[in-house]
Amino acid sequence: MLLRGFFCFSALVLFFAVSSLQAQPLASIIKIPPASKDLSYKDLICTETDKMMIAEIITALGENGKLSLLMKQSHLKELGARISHVHPLKFLGVIFSHPQLKSYMIIVFDDYFKRTNFMDDLGPALSREAEKGKLDLYWKDFAAEVKVPPANIKPFFDNRDWENLVRYLMHYDN
Repeated sequence: MLLRGFFCFSALVLFFAVSSLQAQPLASIIKIPPASKDLSYKDLICTETDKMMIAEIITALGENGKLSLLMKQSHLKELGARISHVHPLKFLGVIFSHPQLKSYMIIVFDDYFKRTNFMDDLGPALSREAEKGKLDLYWKDFAAEVKVPPANIKPFFDNRDWENLVRYLMHYDN
């Protein structure tokens, strides 16, 4: 029994040691670059395949612990690279339009490391879009997609408070 506990503890120590040696342990799982043209929100690219990959990433984050995620890290990074063209609001739209994915986000946000790594990618992507003025084009349509009152999320966009935007979306009962 003591030996099994030692190995579990050793595995966790190894996980944190390996994670700290890597430049971006889980942060590179989800890469979300900005869209390049002034398209309407509905015309932003997010195919059914993209949606399935987003769902797979969020499901993995929600259903797996840190050690399991470490084992799946290369696959999740690959999925993240394959959806790098998806606009960050479309990415969030997929998550918060599906009750199961929304519930996984609560689990992700309850874990400091998962939350931090998730926001390390999403926050800068949203900020880049805000700096270019692109979020002003899309936030109302995004609110309609995730079925939240636009006035309720506008302050998060105004203040670039991305973490609390996600928290609000997680707990809004639509």
